[in-house]
Amino acid sequence: MTNIDDPEWADNPRLNGWLHTQAALFPGWVEQTEGRWDFSTGSLDHLEQEIKRRYPSYDDAQAARDDAFMTVSAWYVGQVHVRNYGAVWRCAPQPGLGVYARTEPVVRLPKEVLEHWELAELQEKEELYEDDFPYCNPSEAVVSAARPEYTGYLSSFLHQYAPWQAAVDRALTRARNQPSQSPEGQPLPDAPGPLDPGPVGESLAEWLAVQEEVFPRWAEATGRPADFDFTPASLGALEDVLREALAPHAGTGSLYDDPVFNCAIWYLGETICRNHQARWLPMRANLDVTGDRLDLLAVAHVGRRIRPRTELTSAIHRSIRGVHYPDDSYQPLRAVLDAYR
Repeated sequence: MTNIDDPEWADNPRLNGWLHTQAALFPGWVEQTEGRWDFSTGSLDHLEQEIKRRYPSYDDAQAARDDAFMTVSAWYVGQVHVRNYGAVWRCAPQPGLGVYARTEPVVRLPKEVLEHWELAELQEKEELYEDDFPYCNPSEAVVSAARPEYTGYLSSFLHQYAPWQAAVDRALTRARNQPSQSPEGQPLPDAPGPLDPGPVGESLAEWLAVQEEVFPRWAEATGRPADFDFTPASLGALEDVLREALAPHAGTGSLYDDPVFNCAIWYLGETICRNHQARWLPMRANLDVTGDRLDLLAVAHVGRRIRPRTELTSAIHRSIRGVHYPDDSYQPLRAVLDAYR
């Protein structure tokens, strides 16, 4: 089975034909669509408004998924990623190959620009199925943008690049020094586009406030309230408490439903924020914070992103998952803060 990192995913008839067709249709699409289509990041909000104007619901947009307006819109969204962040197009050379084997191509940041330590860290997160490497399926994105409850959905995918600024710079340099993968594919002169991920939404702000309110009672319940002072040293106490409290969940699906774990997610994130001037990142399209989305919560400053739930899971995986790793690759939670240095 091939995968998205194989060379043939970057150069094959399915991908090249789709890119060529959309580029050829683009001039006519521009004539029929009001607006300034300059591949800037700001143009995505205008495109989202146009999609909502044409398709009042997700079902309407889904029914028109293969229409020229939608396919060119998907191509345009992908090209904004390509021209502003050095992203690359990928598509399975044959239907049915790999996880990403959809009819439509996808865009993502090229792994080829990563340093060895970045790649090793990413691979660890991929093993947990919780990596956050910049990726977008433009065809799915333009359909979902029709949902009335989504605001700023298309542009929210760009937030992924903020913690990867160094890799974006390398990707843009690489793109400027080699032939373009597709028409209109060279980086814009003023790329990269804005990297600030923006403010948190109301739902995330409410979740953070609730956890902060609960925290004193949570700390008392651990029996070690004095240890939880948001210092790097306190992460050792956090890990001890979690190992004892969550060990009964090993091998079950109830781990993430435990309130002890939920407040721990907040505590780890707050400790990172308070020690390294990081901040909580907004949920994509300001989605509500629910139990099944806690893995999406992240804190970051430009150049680095950390997902508290992922780090907690990784740090105590041998106790709470009942998984034995032949090599002793375990690192304490304190290492999360050390990574910022």
